[in-house]
Amino acid sequence: MSNTARIMRKRFGAWLKEAREQVGLTQLDLAALLDYAYPTTISQIERGAAALPPGELHRWAEAIRLTPKKVAETYLYYTEPFLYAALHGKDPYALEKLPRPEPVLMRRSSRTGPKPS
Repeated sequence: MSNTARIMRKRFGAWLKEAREQVGLTQLDLAALLDYAYPTTISQIERGAAALPPGELHRWAEAIRLTPKKVAETYLYYTEPFLYAALHGKDPYALEKLPRPEPVLMRRSSRTGPKPS
């Protein structure tokens, strides 16, 4: 994971924490609402140490009293910025003033050896 991706995941976690606090829930309250076996899961997600599984977006939205659409859009903004940009025409990296990570693809132009004719 790139440093930029870590920063974005931490920012998403901070956003979730703020939303949780706005509805007056503690981490223990939220863990109980979500029926998590380990309350530390909430802390790890809010600190960006763990990712929020996409399958949990709807449950979190309900618990923190936001629409699933709002949580999903914010999730995409911070954790899938290229998808967010494709859907909304806004570049989260530019908006967050962060460098765009380089793609991790092998390009034909970067291979060594003879090029195909």
